[in-house]
Order: sequence, then structure tokens, then C-alpha cells
Amino acid sequence: MENLFEARVKEFKAVFGVDAPVMNAPMAGVTTPQMAAAVAMAGGLGVLAGDLLTPEELQQEIRAFKDLSSAPFAVNLRVPPKNPSDAGARELHDALTPLMEQLGLPTDYQPAELPDFEAQIEVLLAEEVPVVCTSFGGLREIYAEKFEARGVTMMGAATCLKEAKVLRSAGCQAIIVQGAEAGGPRLNFEVADDQSLIGLSALIGPAARATKRLVVASGGIATGAQMAAGLVAGASGCMVGTLLLRSPESAAHPMHKDILQYMSDSSLELTRTFSGRLARVVPNGLVEALNEAGVKPAQYPAHLRVMLPILRAAVTQDRDDLIEMSAGQSACYAPFGSTQAIIEKLVAECRNVFA
Repeated sequence: MENLFEARVKEFKAVFGVDAPVMNAPMAGVTTPQMAAAVAMAGGLGVLAGDLLTPEELQQEIRAFKDLSSAPFAVNLRVPPKNPSDAGARELHDALTPLMEQLGLPTDYQPAELPDFEAQIEVLLAEEVPVVCTSFGGLREIYAEKFEARGVTMMGAATCLKEAKVLRSAGCQAIIVQGAEAGGPRLNFEVADDQSLIGLSALIGPAARATKRLVVASGGIATGAQMAAGLVAGASGCMVGTLLLRSPESAAHPMHKDILQYMSDSSLELTRTFSGRLARVVPNGLVEALNEAGVKPAQYPAHLRVMLPILRAAVTQDRDDLIEMSAGQSACYAPFGSTQAIIEKLVAECRNVFA
């Protein structure tokens, strides 16, 4: 008789066509084609972060993955808000003008442009991407129908049961449930930030039972035992992000990689500093300065458009006091080592729990 681990492997493979029930998180600015391909080499589902890439950059990333692996893979996109607002953006810009001058950036009010979402969709269709993943909501019907017609698997992220049900209605065959333990931005789209902070163990079971969809557990998973707990709770696989931050395939800044070992579960902070969305990060000088100055965040994505030039300059100028360093609550567990070896060890540890 097969054990629970073997049963979950079958469920995961039936949807994604891979042999290990694990995928990497699509971390914008950190996930690379090399990381996604290494996950695929370990038997999992490699996920590319298309979020902030132009259509041309997105095409390059997809083709780079295909040059490295012939395995199934996914691409993540951010669903634009229905009614975007620029509220607070000019005030944020004005508060940050001295910092822009210091970094040698233009100080006139010209928020950065974000990628054309419809053009990104067309790239995914043209490149025959097998799995499409979305953050901040499900795909509108006009887009979902195009992917359904191509036999593309659709997957979305939810932070609560209500959002999981919305994604089911949007045609998702798989649902990532993001626990409050996760690093990076909260992916909520139907509830307020404070309502999105549900622990992973309390979210997995209800989402799996209510949606009857394959559920992927995400948030603070760094050991085989934690992965196994997610499978027992009702998930068919897991997504890991912070666990891979220190790998050579990660594009995270060296300071970001180094500081994780000093982080505890309580030393991380939830802040809107970097994008306007609530995010779990390593607090730094920028977070502290804006908090002390009482600078209010603008609406997302207007806030992000103001911040992008600063965040990009911070990386190129090695300003660790300004760099966005996302991390989940298991940050100190992140090892140095190759992505493939980390994923293989995680899966082996999980399998042994059920042996």
C-alpha cells in the first residue's frame, strides 16, 4: 500500500507532470532561469518570476530556461489591480527626493513604468508556457479562456479561504496557499492585510476541502518535517523561497544572502516601505527612516512605481541600507549550497518522515 507521500507525489504529477511535489517561489529580482532549471533537475516544478519583466525580458528568461531544461515549468505574473490609484504617490516622491539626489537619480516626478500585462500574456502564449501562475488574484475570463484553449494549467495564490474559492471560480487547477510565515509581499486580493495573516497550518486543510483543487503550501517551509506537516494537513506539495535565497542560482544581493543567518522569527518586520503592499522583510535603514519620519505609503502599484528606481540603484550601488531583503520566518535555516541539492535534501527528508 502506498504511503501518504507517494499519494501526494501522484497528485502533484497528475497536474504538473513532475516527479517531486515541490516548486520554487517566483521571487522578483531573485529567481533566475538557472534556479528554476535546478529545481526541475531535482524533479520539481521550476517557476520563473515574470512579475516585473518587460515582454522582451520575459521572453529571454523563458528561452533561457528552455536552453537549460526540457521539463515542465511555470511563469508567474502579477495581476494588475482593477482600479489603480495614484493616491499618495506624489507625497511619497517628495519625501524621497533627497535620497534620489544622493543616489544620482532624476528628481522630477516621473514614476517608473510597469510591464504591459497583456503583452506579457501574449509572450506566455507564444512561448507555449505549460503552467501559468498569478499573484494578487486570478486571471480575468478573457485571458483564462485563451490559456484553457491551449491546455495550459492555471495556478493562483491565496491568503485565506475566501480567496482560494475565488481562484477556484477563476479556473485554477492548483492553488498556492500563502501562510503568514511567508517572506515578501502578502498576496491578498479579496481581504484586508490584517485578515490575510493566517498561519499556514490553519489554511491548508480548509482550502483543500472547500475547493477540491490541488493545494500547494507556502510560507516558512525549510525542512522535510515542515513539508511533511503540510502534506498531512492536506497539501499535495510545497513552495519554497527563502530556503533558496543563498544558493548560487539566486540573484539576491550578497548582503541579503549573508544576513539571513542572523535572523530569527521575530527579527523580521512587516512593512509597506518597498512596494506599498505589506511584506515581510529584513528591516534596514530605509524602513526605519520612513517609519520615524511618518511617511505614509501610497497605493499599490503607484508606490512601487516611485520606489523602483531607488531599489534598482540600491542594488547597483551596494546600498545595503536601502535594498529590499524579503525573508520568511524560517530565514535562519536557509543554507549555502546548490538549488538542486537543497531541493533534493528537502524532498528526501520529507519522504523519510513517511517511511
